[in-house]
Amino acid sequence: MADERLLRPLYVAPIGKGGVDIGINNITRSIRRAGHEPTLRRLPYLHNFLPMLAPLGLGAGWWRGYDLVQGRSRVAWALKRRDLPLVTTVHHLTTDPLLQPYSSPQQRLFYRLVEYVYDGLSVRRADGVVCVSKYTQQQVALTYGMVDTTVVYDGIDTDVFVPSADLQRTDNGLPASNARIRLLFVGNRTRRKGFDLLPAIMDRLPPDYVLFYTSSFQTVQATDAHPRMIPIGTPDRDGLVAAYQSCDILLFPARVEGFGIVAAEAGACGRPVVTTNASALPEVVDDGESGYLCRLDDVDDFAAKLKLLGEDAELRRAMGLRGRAKITANFGYEQLAAGLVAVYQRVLARQ
Repeated sequence: MADERLLRPLYVAPIGKGGVDIGINNITRSIRRAGHEPTLRRLPYLHNFLPMLAPLGLGAGWWRGYDLVQGRSRVAWALKRRDLPLVTTVHHLTTDPLLQPYSSPQQRLFYRLVEYVYDGLSVRRADGVVCVSKYTQQQVALTYGMVDTTVVYDGIDTDVFVPSADLQRTDNGLPASNARIRLLFVGNRTRRKGFDLLPAIMDRLPPDYVLFYTSSFQTVQATDAHPRMIPIGTPDRDGLVAAYQSCDILLFPARVEGFGIVAAEAGACGRPVVTTNASALPEVVDDGESGYLCRLDDVDDFAAKLKLLGEDAELRRAMGLRGRAKITANFGYEQLAAGLVAVYQRVLARQ
């Protein structure tokens, strides 16, 4: 239901290379569906690293006609104006200790000297701070001592990410294969996403299991693929839904996730998820209910859980049904919009 007051938020987002881009589009769509009038302004990729140039990129008087402005924590601080409330979204902190072993020395230096400063400026300057999970909220408190934050989970369109008829596996979303069990990995092919673990996991699985994986927004690939790993390119949203519906299980051994939108999308499509018991992923996947949470970096544990699901069609179906119910109840557009609108109302009331 639309709020009594029509809101006109401005979302400013430099073009990125991953889930944050998906998140800002989900926010815009959910707020529009709730009856408000959001505007999304995109900026060149360079503004991720030089956010102080964002006002110049937006043009003179860019703030006029809006009730508030919202940006991710890397850039929001540069959008602060005295007469326009500022909301920032913290998706994850790159200074998270869990992330450091999977970052290069150059990345760690940039995170500490630059991004730590940018995130901190946004958290302190914003009139409202949104965290996309309880885990991210805890990291903000530990890093910046900031406790006045609100958790608004990332949301997905559960009218688009839907199960196939009777949860039966379809055949039109993935390349042809005679494999008995089809696994799917979605994400950048980096160590943070656990791509380097995939070949070792496949070595421990029966020969009639195959793993399809997406191409990366990033050019780096953490390791060479296994012979039973098949690339599927970079599907658009409809293609991604079809891929979820055409697989049996989502395999997502990520080490650090601010939320875990891939796990939510697969769950919404009625697919069980095998992922890591770390960071925010336990907030999205209920262990033993909608999938399995495996020990960090434990390829044997991942393989064992995949075989449990692979050899039990009824278990896959039951977990898929429970996953769909959890995602629609907690991570849909209605919940996303309601949470953000509540933050906007508080911020505007203080103004």
